[in-house]
Amino acid sequence: MKVKYLIPFLVLVLVFGFGLACNGESSTKEVSKENPYSAGESITINNEVNWKILSAKDLGDTLEAIDEWSDDKTTTGKFIKVRFTVKNVGKEMKTLTDLKLFDNEDREFVTYDESFGYIEEEEELFLLENINPGMEKTCTVIYEVPKDSKDFILEITNLEWTSDKAYISLGF
Repeated sequence: MKVKYLIPFLVLVLVFGFGLACNGESSTKEVSKENPYSAGESITINNEVNWKILSAKDLGDTLEAIDEWSDDKTTTGKFIKVRFTVKNVGKEMKTLTDLKLFDNEDREFVTYDESFGYIEEEEELFLLENINPGMEKTCTVIYEVPKDSKDFILEITNLEWTSDKAYISLGF
């Protein structure tokens, strides 16, 4: 191969290799609540935990029961439902804990503690769970927020006590 073709060839190989290494994931974006990832993006934090929002919905002021033992719940605010996958891509067990949701006024919300009986059977109730290396969980969380809340941002972590954080816009 001629030397004049070697440098462009190496640059092409490096760019292609970097693209494969990222596997379609955002890796260099400066992420904050003001500049979050978009829902649907696959996000890996510290090469340990991968997150992806599958769906996010405003359920309005009524949370419908899915079984005969529960009654519909109502609120003066509204319920937000988020379904996601989380995969432990690291080498040690991780524990899935509460996820924080923020709104346009930077108010912080934790998951609704009465979610049992309100999440469809094919979806998993979000509880304190251990995730072994290489394993993935699909979970659903529900939040109760004020009626005027909007522009929701979900805070995700690498599932450690002193954790790195990233943020995902739910798109509404």
